[in-house]
Amino acid sequence: MPLTSIVTIVLRLFSLSWLVQGITMFASAAAAMTPHSSAHPNYWNYAAALLLCLAALGLFVLSHPIARIVTPPPNPEISLGGLSQYDLYCFAFTFLGLYFVLSSIADSLNWLHYFFVVARTTHENDPQRETAFYRLARPLTTLVAGGATLLFAPRCARKLTAIQRNHEAA
Repeated sequence: MPLTSIVTIVLRLFSLSWLVQGITMFASAAAAMTPHSSAHPNYWNYAAALLLCLAALGLFVLSHPIARIVTPPPNPEISLGGLSQYDLYCFAFTFLGLYFVLSSIADSLNWLHYFFVVARTTHENDPQRETAFYRLARPLTTLVAGGATLLFAPRCARKLTAIQRNHEAA
């Protein structure tokens, strides 16, 4: 397998991680911007999330050209036994999904419990309730994204392998 293919896979994994983080930041910003907080919402709160999502998409699209730039000119083959690109992508998606699930499950359960405790003991427009929802949104979004990554790892691996083969053929 060419070294550029491995570097492309790694760059795309980073871009997917950035995309999940950007979506999580977007969800957190949306949770913070409730209709009761201000008559004129500040949409600049979404700027960092949008920038991270755009960077993720840009890195995903440019991963192969970047891989060609950062790898040595002869582009040596690396022996990985019987592993194919599909196998590497499946492993990577499974690893990434497990990482997201395992890194967010404790915070999700903690903030979910806190949110329900606060919801029972406070009034509907209480700022403490809004803060609890805001703190719950980030780990819960990461948990759901990690679960989806685990469930759809083979499908995503097939699609990315096909995309990468089409890029390399062109």
